[in-house]
Amino acid sequence: MQDEPHSAALYAARAIFPYLLTGNLRSANKAYLIFTSRLSSSNKNLMVQEVSSSSSDMRVYPSLPLLNFLGLLLLGIQRGGSDLYKQLAKHYAPYLKEVTPWGDALAQIGEMYFGIRIPRQGNPLFDMMGSMMGFGAPAKPASPRPGTPKAQAKASETTPKKVEEPKKVEEAPPTMDLD
Repeated sequence: MQDEPHSAALYAARAIFPYLLTGNLRSANKAYLIFTSRLSSSNKNLMVQEVSSSSSDMRVYPSLPLLNFLGLLLLGIQRGGSDLYKQLAKHYAPYLKEVTPWGDALAQIGEMYFGIRIPRQGNPLFDMMGSMMGFGAPAKPASPRPGTPKAQAKASETTPKKVEEPKKVEEAPPTMDLD
């Protein structure tokens, strides 16, 4: 059974995204070219517009916006900056909302190729464990509320303390052997 052409972008992304996420732009472009060539040859009634310039060629499918997004994404990676990526994502946002599985991959692609930082959500438990073990970024110390034990302890740290003489340690008591 053959799928409808409108699902073509979903299949193309399965080939393109792994290449992009591993930094293999050449193979991603080749996968896109092979996929669109076979799509056009197997669906003769699918409208295709060939767009050519001195530096690149692209097939535009008026009825397949997500496939066009993938092609423009590949071109943008080769030639554009973060502004181009943001414009592309904004223009295709209504269509991209339909393919939520693409979200993580596109965020990573944006970070890898366009320098757009992925917003990281902190995990309070992980942050706490990381700061205790020394492998995470230390959390910003919050100032304790007045009247709490931490605030009182902090206040007592700042006031000078009277130095006490060391206490004498008595000998340990003799052991009692019970038979």
